[in-house]
Amino acid sequence: MFYTLTANPAVDMTVSCPSLIPNENVRSMSASYTANGKGLDVSFALKKFGVDSVALGFFAGFTGKYVVDETMNSGCLCRPVWIDGVTRINSYFNDGENEYGILNPGPVLTPQGEQELYKILDTTGDLECLIVSGSLPRKASKDFLDQVVKHAQDRGADVVLDLSSDKLKTLCATHPLLIKPNHHEMREIFGVQIDTDDDARRALALAHEAGVQNVLLTMGSRGSAYFSNGEDIWYAKRDFNIKLVSSVCAGDCTLAAFLLKWYHDRDNVEEAMKLAMATGANVAESVGLGDFAHVDEYSKRVTVRKL
Repeated sequence: MFYTLTANPAVDMTVSCPSLIPNENVRSMSASYTANGKGLDVSFALKKFGVDSVALGFFAGFTGKYVVDETMNSGCLCRPVWIDGVTRINSYFNDGENEYGILNPGPVLTPQGEQELYKILDTTGDLECLIVSGSLPRKASKDFLDQVVKHAQDRGADVVLDLSSDKLKTLCATHPLLIKPNHHEMREIFGVQIDTDDDARRALALAHEAGVQNVLLTMGSRGSAYFSNGEDIWYAKRDFNIKLVSSVCAGDCTLAAFLLKWYHDRDNVEEAMKLAMATGANVAESVGLGDFAHVDEYSKRVTVRKL
């Protein structure tokens, strides 16, 4: 079974509003509140496709309870580790032209909380693949992610990483099954600005040299992505535009859709990329994850080719 880890979950507040004016109050047109976190988004997306997973994470206070309750109410399984403090609230504002995000720090993580998570990883009976996504709470141990990967791999589980920190490059040496950087993260971590297919080849080669088995490289608003298994590279491009509502969950749902088609059939890259691109686009034009209503239609409008 898929397990997801969201070490620093959040309640996301997404606001539609007029243009922001310094030192003046602005009344919004609408606001929504969703339980969120990158790993949680993967679990939510898998559930929308009818696949169960177990969501792991650290939760605190009244907002943490809200996130856990919403996770369970969505039909996802959840094994929370409770810590002191308050799970963060992140705010996203869209004025019709621009999107602004304010991300708050999470609660303090203690060694006791870390040990409780390790115990879950050590004792759960159906851990097949662990998807580790997102940022860390304050005061997390320097080797926390190293230990998470070790505990999972010691159980024989595959590890998928979707991290934006420099820690991703270090963890490449643990030979994760898959990483999912976007083009900005690829530039920051591996130093390659990706504007052409040749740029992508260089960046993907560096990731494999660092120890990664497979790479799903997303290109954000460009509406394209690359996948490399170390031998071949595929390129996917959607032939339609969307009206951006919120990009917050799009990359996480892209990853979930890709794993859905690819994890148990590693030759099914083309269909996996079509579903991934379609899902990411449909989510980006929605508040939260949306309803996936256009995924089937959009999948038919994604072209995939080998480089």
